[in-house]
Amino acid sequence: MSTEQQLALTSHVGRDLLSSAAAFKTEAAVVWEYVVNSLQYVDAGVSPRVQVTVHPRKRVIEVRDNGQGMDGEGLEHFFTMHGENIERVKGRPGRGKFGTGKAAAFGIGNRLQIETCRNGLRNVVELSREDVEASDGGSIPITHLVTDEPTELPNGTLVTISEIFISKMRMPAIVEYIERHLQIFRSVSPYVAVNDHVCEYKEPEIASTHSFQPSEKQKEVIGDVELTISVSRTPLEEFDRGVRVSAGTGNLIGIEDCGITRKEHGSYLFGEIDVPMIETSDSPIEPYDDSRSLQLNPEHPVVRVLIGFIGAHLDKVRKELVDAYKDARMNEQARRLAAEANKISDVLNEDFRHVRDRLKEIRSAVSQTGSATSMFGSGQSAGEEETSWAQGIDTPGDVDKPDTPLIDRPSEGKNRPDPQIKARGTPNPAGDDSVSPTGGAGKRRKPKGGFSVDYENLGPDEARSMYDDAALRIIINLDHPVVAKALATAGPEDLAFRRLSYEIAFSEYAMALGYEMAGQDPDIPADDLLYEVRSTLNRVSGAAAALYQ
Repeated sequence: MSTEQQLALTSHVGRDLLSSAAAFKTEAAVVWEYVVNSLQYVDAGVSPRVQVTVHPRKRVIEVRDNGQGMDGEGLEHFFTMHGENIERVKGRPGRGKFGTGKAAAFGIGNRLQIETCRNGLRNVVELSREDVEASDGGSIPITHLVTDEPTELPNGTLVTISEIFISKMRMPAIVEYIERHLQIFRSVSPYVAVNDHVCEYKEPEIASTHSFQPSEKQKEVIGDVELTISVSRTPLEEFDRGVRVSAGTGNLIGIEDCGITRKEHGSYLFGEIDVPMIETSDSPIEPYDDSRSLQLNPEHPVVRVLIGFIGAHLDKVRKELVDAYKDARMNEQARRLAAEANKISDVLNEDFRHVRDRLKEIRSAVSQTGSATSMFGSGQSAGEEETSWAQGIDTPGDVDKPDTPLIDRPSEGKNRPDPQIKARGTPNPAGDDSVSPTGGAGKRRKPKGGFSVDYENLGPDEARSMYDDAALRIIINLDHPVVAKALATAGPEDLAFRRLSYEIAFSEYAMALGYEMAGQDPDIPADDLLYEVRSTLNRVSGAAAALYQ
């Protein structure tokens, strides 16, 4: 009589731990893993305080907090592979779903020590990579240095990562990573310091804020939540764009932009939404993974509805922003500034054509066809073609005024809004209005694509110029004290203002090309990058000599 062999699914604990550790590739991501736990799990009424100490020479990083601390049971759960945080098991939303805290340290170091106090008892434990690698696949013994020692120390934990093997420990990178994430904890007044630097979330200067609620049908899936979308006065860094999605206070699980931030003015939008139902859904599909990628899984039923809700309102705000920007440009000074900006753009794109072969891998953020974008497809040269004219911004002219108001004209339908039709116009150097080409009879410029230059009011405290990498766009800040004074003194056509504009735009362009080169080759030597920036600045300045007349 044969005995049927019983199969069972097994796992190698050591390999599992090191596999989880591989997701933590930088010191910043590792430190944040422990800092965020310190911020999330504190006793009631306690404001979280975290001190990060980086010892480059000792190859050690310490993270000390005033959190809840852990007793023996808590430590046992902490060192359980894929063990969900006890607070989450009790139904309190927060991080710790995949239990990666014990693995993060081994992404950059060889030894992890936990010293923790809870309710008058102190415990110190240690785990080394050597112990992990020596594992036969079963449990890995944790070294207890101190066990349940009575203490008068308050609750809290000290995490020490030692024998760090990455080439450099960059404190600025740690600071920047923490400051970017602190926003979701602002309600608990967190204090986080890295060595002597106190981290603060630097919220962009907000031009406007919009709130949205889901429809009744959407509420059935994502809950009665509120989406907040803010418009920054300036283009945002890539990490700051999009809506931060949390599932409980401090439990940041994703950043979702639905592809909007790569569209016109999409790089100005950011926001937040808290959706606890992502964690309470009974779907077998996980809404996100344990890699801390902050990417949501669109196959999850709650996430699928959430992405549609976020995307629709992000695009609504973006379109309103685009319309407002176009309206703001429709005045005489804006037209004159646009003409100067176009001259600068011509110089930059002429240079760009010469360097494009060296930048073949540069991402295309521009949809227009034109000679400057020919490296991305079949482009065509800018030039003149026949057109007609309508109310616009490009040149002085006369705009036709209807004799009879639209509301008094007969209509076949009732309660219809007036059609959004721009009035016809005619170019006229002495005209009181501005007109733009529309196509048809006349002449107009073909679109050029490539880099563009714009003047915008970004605020007096912002930099004099910015590079919007999402659109290959250079923005000169009209509110910067130097620019504002030059413009107010003599106007857009004054040589002093023009020279200042050229110097600003050319410098920003040189740095923009350097930024793109560094994006292609992150290991480019600093000397080579500085050479490229200087070379570009000298080249475009020389090519623009005719503009200084």
